Amino acid sequence: YLVQPSAHHDKFQRFVKRYGLAVGNLLYDVKDERVVFPIHHKGRMIDAIGRAVGKKKHPKWYRYTGEASYFIQGTGSTLLIVEDVISAIVASQEFPYITSMAILGTQLTDKHMAKIGDYDKVVVALDPDAASKTIQFRKEIQEWTGTQTIAFRLQDDVKYRVDSDMEQLKDLLS
Repeated sequence: YLVQPSAHHDKFQRFVKRYGLAVGNLLYDVKDERVVFPIHHKGRMIDAIGRAVGKKKHPKWYRYTGEASYFIQGTGSTLLIVEDVISAIVASQEFPYITSMAILGTQLTDKHMAKIGDYDKVVVALDPDAASKTIQFRKEIQEWTGTQTIAFRLQDDVKYRVDSDMEQLKDLLS
């Protein structure tokens, strides 16, 4: 049921316009009315995350295979850790010189840490309702990887592009 989205997929078009997402390799699940974010490893799609945009709102997010531990966007040596895929994509569009990672869950795993260890600098910027998690993750990452790690408290999710958050992040990520 996954297709390349077209102009007649109104819900898909409204969703990507709402967040200012570059369509790129996004897909659309016509059966469940979800915008689908493929996750690739070594050039092969291993998983995907679907965000409900139609009448079926539950679950809001759907993992298609559960194979991936995270969603990565970008190729920079500084890593910005966020909660959701949309925020990761928005971050990579706003700051093309970094890499952004959506953790796809609420805990850091060995797989997360192995990947995080590849970066020179890490900024953790989880959604505002996860402020204590942001601080906890900063501590865990720095202790586990030895990588310089900064916790940043957002006014709102990265995907909403709040001006003050974007300016401060720009300074932290440069």
